Amino acid sequence: MSLDALAERTLRANWRTGVRRGVPYAYTVPATPRYRHMWHWDSCFHAIAWCRYDRGRARAELRTVLRSGDPDGFLPHTVFWDAPAGWRRAPFYATERSWGSWRTTTIDPPLLPLAWEHVARASAEEDPGFATEALPALAAHLDWLQARRSVRDDGLLTIVLPDESGLDDAPAYDPVFGPHVHYRPGYFRLVRRWQRLGWDAHRIAATTDRHCVDVLVTTAYALSLHAMARLSGEARWATRAARVEQALCEQCLDPATGLFLHLAGRARTPVRVSTWAALAPLALPGVPLDVRRRLVEEHLLDPRRYRAAVGIPSVSMDEPSFLPGFDRWRTWRGPSWVNTAWWLVPALRDLGHGAEADRIVTGLTEAALRDGLREYYDPRDGRGLAARGFGWSCLLAGLVEVPSAA
Repeated sequence: MSLDALAERTLRANWRTGVRRGVPYAYTVPATPRYRHMWHWDSCFHAIAWCRYDRGRARAELRTVLRSGDPDGFLPHTVFWDAPAGWRRAPFYATERSWGSWRTTTIDPPLLPLAWEHVARASAEEDPGFATEALPALAAHLDWLQARRSVRDDGLLTIVLPDESGLDDAPAYDPVFGPHVHYRPGYFRLVRRWQRLGWDAHRIAATTDRHCVDVLVTTAYALSLHAMARLSGEARWATRAARVEQALCEQCLDPATGLFLHLAGRARTPVRVSTWAALAPLALPGVPLDVRRRLVEEHLLDPRRYRAAVGIPSVSMDEPSFLPGFDRWRTWRGPSWVNTAWWLVPALRDLGHGAEADRIVTGLTEAALRDGLREYYDPRDGRGLAARGFGWSCLLAGLVEVPSAA
């Protein structure tokens, strides 16, 4: 079976539709039986992948993501369209109540405007109005993030749980959250504490150190600001994106290593753990060329760090916390994920490293054709790990056909 056929079959098998409390939904589950709900950035990736096979479903998925939010612009991390969260699920997903909540009170990397632009471009002939139909709602979402999560009004976004980064249990969060990280029992106590504070990031950031400026989330925000500028034609969004890029370079860029580091707590202490989030600003057009080249040449092309046999490891291979195999509870501590390649490979091509980009895509393609579209892959040998038929791994089909820049 070809990679395209495998991707389309996976997306169609994971498609879900229905009505909940009078609200229609249509989305792609990441994988069954473990991942049955709708996650914000998963659905953004799914919609981009759907553009190759069914643009109507791509549009429906993004409309469902938008429908899950509030008029003020809040969009949740997870939505339980199938059934409300019960007492077993609610503590894991940071819901408003311990019973009956249909979504979380947390965020996810804010990729909706970026995904909307991808789908609008693909849908230009069959649904030309899609590009502008949600501009007020997308603007409200970006404004909500600025007002509620840029706690110092500098464009850098703060997360209050590791989950909000999408990289739940990455080792960079260990020094920030300590006994309250995602895979330890203290996580549940932290969720209860934030519930009492009303999930107000400003209050949390003012009174505790269990939070951080997150590089990946902030980069996603900047990418979405750029997308909003292109969708709307309004320069103010590009101006905001440039301000975020500048703040990342001034506050998160570590001159010693060239990496972008999370900033922990009230003191904004740099977290010196190298995960792929430290490379994420490579995708931003406003990051200076010399900074982007350094990320590539000193990290992505270094066989001691990120130049693995297959894919791009989620943690630098020279980190003590690098664990590339399967772990049920700690999944972002070494394996290679397809969405990481989707994020970073285009920048490699833009910077003239087309052969290296092709090597990464070819290695992942061979792994997928051998072991299926898995949740992630062992970067040492490409062995498929964890969930089978994983939705956002379908992004790989779109990477294969992108021509090399060199």
